[in-house]
Amino acid sequence: MNALSRRSIIAAALVFGAAPALSQPVPTRPVTLELFGLASHNWQLVIDRFQAQYPNIKIKFTKFSTDEMKQALRVGASSGKLPDIWWNWGGSLASPYNRAGYALKITPEVQKEYGIDQNVTPASLDITRDGADLYGIPNKIGPFGFIYKKALFAKYNIKEPTTFQELEKAAETLKANNVTPFSIGGKFSWMTMRFFDFFLEHYAGPAGHDALLSTETPWTSDPVVKSFAKLKEWSDKGYFPKGFLNIDPSTNLPLLYNDQAAIVFDTPSLETSRIIRENMSPADYGTFPLPTDHKPLRAPGSPSQFQINAKTPDETRQAALLFVSFAARPEIAPVTAEAVGYPSATKGILPPENLPIQRKWAEWTQGEVGFYKLTDQGLPQDVVASYFEAQDSVILGAMKPEEAAEQVQEAITRFKKRNN
Repeated sequence: MNALSRRSIIAAALVFGAAPALSQPVPTRPVTLELFGLASHNWQLVIDRFQAQYPNIKIKFTKFSTDEMKQALRVGASSGKLPDIWWNWGGSLASPYNRAGYALKITPEVQKEYGIDQNVTPASLDITRDGADLYGIPNKIGPFGFIYKKALFAKYNIKEPTTFQELEKAAETLKANNVTPFSIGGKFSWMTMRFFDFFLEHYAGPAGHDALLSTETPWTSDPVVKSFAKLKEWSDKGYFPKGFLNIDPSTNLPLLYNDQAAIVFDTPSLETSRIIRENMSPADYGTFPLPTDHKPLRAPGSPSQFQINAKTPDETRQAALLFVSFAARPEIAPVTAEAVGYPSATKGILPPENLPIQRKWAEWTQGEVGFYKLTDQGLPQDVVASYFEAQDSVILGAMKPEEAAEQVQEAITRFKKRNN
């Protein structure tokens, strides 16, 4: 992020004012905290400010790549050597640590004492919960929406779709003019999954979608079959690039740059991580929420959260709670956003106006747009591989939508038998 954007972020935060520091418990003796996080997140920015304010608390920050992080947490849990604090995703990527008693439960009393309920948006807390309980403090929610090339929409007289039918009409218009509607990298399956999730939200509705992810409703139900069928239909119509199942997800934007495709289904952080970094102008791109035809309007969301080791000594736990709640304070949240990205999980924190895509999403997720879990974070991890296989098999014509639904349900049944 350049210096101008950094100054603009701080200025935007100051519009809302800095809340006074809360009267939170502070360790009286020196404490060292071990923190595990992703190398792509610059947590040192937050750590430096925290240690300046609380000089008796030192933080040892160890960085990992995505796969290394997952492995480090698995090894730490199995060996009894988890760090005091670790960064984590949400859903079923975090739930094994929650339900095995490794992650500290953040009770309503703790939320009040550390200002969490005061500072963090309700939608961010909701998507971070594991069932009814909270085991981590969110600092960012990564929503996913449609980002499009404005020039192509203008050229073919396409308005931002507000209904599912309008989105399909836009795709038909683009395809008829030899423009691929959606640029997608289907290698590794998770980018394709976003479209299935969107279809599931459309066909099942918010309550039905949640019931499917919690496996309360069988996956052989009609909305699942329709979602697999729609995925196959869009693929057959050429709404995705030819051979997209073999395309790396990191290569999805060049087709937009070259006007060969019109839309990507991705996070608004592309604005800084790709568009600006690759010397393109954010002004050339627009964004719109998923037209699911349901209220409340929801988007897929993936939380960025800190979790605390439930087995740490009291004073260490006290210091850890102080740090994770510090990152969510209104006066610190802009620095946290610089470290991890937007939209911030903290109330009232918006990106600057020179980041229009992220600003729009921050405004939406602070208000009218809620979240649903991605399938690979909603379903048990033991089931996800079966889902991915079924999804890709439907696209390739090796499996019918009904057969794909049955395969996922069989994987869920096996998982439940093993864990009863």
